[in-house]
Amino acid sequence: MLNPHMFREYDIRGIAGKDMDASDVVLIGRGIGTYLRRQGNTDITVGRDCRVTSDQYSEKLIQGLLATGCNVVDIGVCSTPVGYFSIRYLNKQGNVMVTASHNPPEYNG
Repeated sequence: MLNPHMFREYDIRGIAGKDMDASDVVLIGRGIGTYLRRQGNTDITVGRDCRVTSDQYSEKLIQGLLATGCNVVDIGVCSTPVGYFSIRYLNKQGNVMVTASHNPPEYNG
């Protein structure tokens, strides 16, 4: 079961390996993908920061998104503003960033 404390007003984050693990990220990807498909938005980009768990979490997020039929472009390691830019530049409908922003390094989301 997903830890409800990960779900914040504007993001989903927690301590990697404690509050969330790779299997949780697949479920989150499936949830986001299901929501997007219901809205008619299936084209999305995924970016990540350089935290230790970001590669794995990004891969699992994409796995979940693809399982729902979303079309995903992995834009790799980038800043959040580049993630926003990718929406317009690549003509997609949204972006998800795997990052915990300013939080300590053990966090991700």
